[in-house]
Amino acid sequence: MKIVNITGGLGNQMFQFALALSLKSEFPDEEVFIDTSHYHTIFFKHYKGINLHNGFEIDKVFPKANLPIAGMKQISKVSYYIPNYVLSRIGRKLLPQRKTELIPPYSKNYSYVEEAYQPGDRYYEGFWQCIINFEGIKDKLVEVFSHPEPNEYNSQMISEISSCDSVGIHIRRGDYLNEPEFCNICGIEYYKKGIELILSDGFKHDFYIFSNDIAWCEENIAPLVGDNEIHYVTENKGKQSCWDLFLMTYCKDLIIANSSFSWWGAFLNKKVNRVIAPEPWLNRDCEIDIYDKSWIKIKG
Repeated sequence: MKIVNITGGLGNQMFQFALALSLKSEFPDEEVFIDTSHYHTIFFKHYKGINLHNGFEIDKVFPKANLPIAGMKQISKVSYYIPNYVLSRIGRKLLPQRKTELIPPYSKNYSYVEEAYQPGDRYYEGFWQCIINFEGIKDKLVEVFSHPEPNEYNSQMISEISSCDSVGIHIRRGDYLNEPEFCNICGIEYYKKGIELILSDGFKHDFYIFSNDIAWCEENIAPLVGDNEIHYVTENKGKQSCWDLFLMTYCKDLIIANSSFSWWGAFLNKKVNRVIAPEPWLNRDCEIDIYDKSWIKIKG
């Protein structure tokens, strides 16, 4: 039996869920569960702002994403059952690590952990943002992470994006402005270089902006695209924000941020010509296996 802990926002959840699918592919005769217990307690509403965003979203966003959810009995067999995000963070620091738990150091969140792919009972806690885990099941992930029927706005956006030389640009500000791990990597210079590279092909492009700070983009990104068309994707907010990710999967070119959200937009896009990604991915000296070999890395 294997159980993968799910926590964080949608992009992180997708990496963790994808690890569970990868384990199921590698060990078809073993039971593979996901642990969503951190999202289902009275305490969740109190601490919703702490890394938990809109709660567990996989089951609501992806109709084809189905894995059994572990209960107290299964979790207790391989780990500590602490169904509260904040208390579990404290407990992980105070309680001894059990032999059946695999909790790599933070520096291994973006690199391959060979120990993860061993048979037997195991509880997995981490972010698992390593492309090596998923390259062998990409077609499966494209299927599982396919979107439901779009509303009128997103249906129109899919039609527009698919019918032109579309360039999706993801710009994440807000929480990233003061986050030491990720800040100051995708600044204006990064986007300037990315747009210049796109325009070097000599064609006209339509730029689609996905951002939590449209006002900043209107002031700083719009001047960079010259006389090319620019479109701001503004209707997908709150629980509908996942549709920005889906729309990215239709773009012909992408300039992504160092964000798991736009990483998945690029990884799941089967029609993309060029993906431009920032280097480094984070402000930490550690091994990074997050880039697809075809992606173009640019330093800001």
